[in-house]
Amino acid sequence: MSLRHVPSDNCLICQGEQEVVIGIHERGPHERMHDYKRVLFCAACDIGELRAFSYDDFVVFGEEEDVMVWSAVVGAEDVERLRSLFACLAPLNHQCGCAQHVRAYDTSIRAAKTLLPEYGPDRHSPAGRTTVSIGVTDGLAEFC
Repeated sequence: MSLRHVPSDNCLICQGEQEVVIGIHERGPHERMHDYKRVLFCAACDIGELRAFSYDDFVVFGEEEDVMVWSAVVGAEDVERLRSLFACLAPLNHQCGCAQHVRAYDTSIRAAKTLLPEYGPDRHSPAGRTTVSIGVTDGLAEFC
């Protein structure tokens, strides 16, 4: 994977490091493919983020971008709620197949996220991002 394709979990506001709060799902990293979904938190900005990253070097030129990042804001209160309600003993395990991780994956797919542009000044901008909140159904945390 080239340096251009290395994912960055840095904050879109301050560019600082973010803590991985929940590892929802991950495939790779492999030489020509890597994707993940996770919840991040920037203590400096007191804001969380639901981020989905996809790198696919198998796409046909012009079909779609080989790197795509979707992002949604998760408020600090909802990040704390997620920390306390996430019903899995291994919240950072992207490969976990427990009911809580499956619910997080399923609802993260449906949650409205903003596709960030691959190039230009808006690539790492929080402008226009959607916001998701955390709910609970049948004892499992989910994205709303």
